[in-house]
Amino acid sequence: MSNPKVPDIQWFEDSLKELVKAKDDKEKTSIIDKLRTELFNLESTKKFLGENAAKYFEELSKKRNEKLPAITNYPETEEEIQKIVEEAYKDGNTIVRVVGSGHSISDAIIDKENKKIVLISLKKFNGVEFISDDTVKVKAGTHLNQDPQDDTSNLSNSLNYIINERGYAFPDLGGIAHQTVGGFLSTGSSGGSSKYSLEESVISINIINGKGELKELTRPNDDFFAAGVSMGLFGIITYVTFKLNPNYYIYGSQVSTFVDEGLNSDYQKGCPIDLFGSTNKPQDVPSLYDFFANGSNYDAEYSRLLWWPQTDVNRFTIWKAKRTEVLDLKGFTKPTAPYLEFNEILGSQIPEQIIAHIAYVALNILYLIDDDTTRKIAALILSFFSGVVQQAFQDIWYNGLPMDDKVSDTILPTTFTELWFQIRNADDTNKIMNKLKDYFASGDSATGNNATEIYTTKKSEFWLSPSYDYENVIRIDFFYFLGNKVGDPNEFFEKCCKVFDGFEYRCHWGKYIPDNYKVDVNKYSKYNQWMAIREQMDPNQIFVTQYWRKVLNIEPQKK
Repeated sequence: MSNPKVPDIQWFEDSLKELVKAKDDKEKTSIIDKLRTELFNLESTKKFLGENAAKYFEELSKKRNEKLPAITNYPETEEEIQKIVEEAYKDGNTIVRVVGSGHSISDAIIDKENKKIVLISLKKFNGVEFISDDTVKVKAGTHLNQDPQDDTSNLSNSLNYIINERGYAFPDLGGIAHQTVGGFLSTGSSGGSSKYSLEESVISINIINGKGELKELTRPNDDFFAAGVSMGLFGIITYVTFKLNPNYYIYGSQVSTFVDEGLNSDYQKGCPIDLFGSTNKPQDVPSLYDFFANGSNYDAEYSRLLWWPQTDVNRFTIWKAKRTEVLDLKGFTKPTAPYLEFNEILGSQIPEQIIAHIAYVALNILYLIDDDTTRKIAALILSFFSGVVQQAFQDIWYNGLPMDDKVSDTILPTTFTELWFQIRNADDTNKIMNKLKDYFASGDSATGNNATEIYTTKKSEFWLSPSYDYENVIRIDFFYFLGNKVGDPNEFFEKCCKVFDGFEYRCHWGKYIPDNYKVDVNKYSKYNQWMAIREQMDPNQIFVTQYWRKVLNIEPQKK
């Protein structure tokens, strides 16, 4: 295939310099309007993107949802859910699945191969009930934070807002909190902390099993620890009861450092974390293992790293935070300085996200061209559009912990694969990170045009959580921008996963899982017990799709 013609984008470099020097939002807006106009006038951009951005974004949104069949069931009571399940159980040839916020890959939710499937949305089954001061019973269709894709979801009916108004909080949240309570719990989703875990707040789970029976599963019973991460294969979760923490603020910082500038506790002089196991590590620079396993020592009770490994970029963004009280010493609510993943223009992060979208599309084209000049141009664009780097922030827990919540799923649609590794010492992290470093050094097809996220999580009690039995965990999260006009995310992820052949790792259940990944007793010590309880909960396999049958080695039902 012939390489695309190199576009003349010297004007782009000049405009970026102007944007950096811009004094106010009005001037920035004017420059961004110019950038958008010029980018859309490029012949190469017209070919790959189309002349109308709004139309393109609309088409992307349609494409994102086209895989899902129509949802025809919106139950409002447990009795209505039970009726749907009972009918499927009696029929013996119907699959029942619940669709939440759509944050998981579609294969994890639906069954493309089954001729008879019933899709349920719990958007009308939401609500929060305090059964004591610090204990709350929540309907499974309730969103943690507001879901912009759900017209029934708003701030006032979101779980996090409601419990915060009563003075309470969860110990941790994921980077995105659009999800429903049932969906977040079912896939083993987690935040970035080795100290705190939302799962520890769960004290009971109400579930409608495959016979239509309502079961309440409570600590410390085996069926509770089995059902905590069950991918919707045990039944339909209806309620989750949580024991809450007092609410809190987080405060922290984000800095950006170049990977190849050596090590230094001052991020402006070198990387403040030993990522690869340097032989000349300064004493005040922690290993990556120590940074994750003992984050409190580094004001990093919560943390994440973003690695931009592209040629001529190769930098790390380090986000870290710790807790502080909501009130100051005089009893007043502390001020907020929210974290910004993108610069705000006229009070919104959306304009810069639009430009980032266009930049990612341009990068997707430029990285096809095997030329030093175009690669440097691509690096220039990427360096500018990888978000706000140096900043300090302080915010209430449910706004500050989900640092990606303000990123539009329509403007910057992204899919992921995520690998979880047990780390026992610094040698473990060094081997993983050096393997990743060698892979990224192999070329543009390995790095792609997006970041790779690296973070940690706490050991889980739930049997099929990827962190079950793991004392400390490092998670490698590969991002793929779905607006790319060239390439395929599954092919990209397959190569990323293949890098770690020979390593023991577990996959995040709600994200891309490679075809050759199979669950066995070597990966999960409680796998056989989990399967036995699953069979009891769903004897007719009405929740089992072809996808989960393959991934979890669920044998077809014996007739």
